[in-house]
Amino acid sequence: MTHRLPEAGGVGGRWREAGAAIPAGLDEEAAVAAMLAAAGAPEPDPVAVAVLEETAEYLGAGLSNLINLHQPERILLGGWAGLQLAPYLMDSVRRHAMAYALRHPAARVVIEPGRLGPDAVTVGAATLPLADFFARGGRRDEPVGEAGLAHRSPPAVRQG
Repeated sequence: MTHRLPEAGGVGGRWREAGAAIPAGLDEEAAVAAMLAAAGAPEPDPVAVAVLEETAEYLGAGLSNLINLHQPERILLGGWAGLQLAPYLMDSVRRHAMAYALRHPAARVVIEPGRLGPDAVTVGAATLPLADFFARGGRRDEPVGEAGLAHRSPPAVRQG
């Protein structure tokens, strides 16, 4: 599923709003790829560079709120945007997050790109049944009968 780039939405929309000539009908993912190419060109587009730095600051400020409120040990940036932007923005995002966050929780958190790639959600969902299975000690659920009670084998009777 692709989303069309709104006039002023997302990072690509912000680039357009700042004056970039983005072709009509370009989706957000393609617009971000074009902006990264423009910012990394031999003669970088100063508007693209400024929008990326602004994006890093906003993301860092948002992550600092997460750090201050929940004090996580690790924050992973994923999804197509995280995977595409991380190589260019990760250091800047970390710098801004640490600048805005409280010292103690900021010193304990690691911010890094996710390693599962674009299939991270699928892989995570696939682990849920396994996590439940292992939480039950590797035992299957007891089947439920008509009366809503689990079928159980009768206890063994000792002979003799």
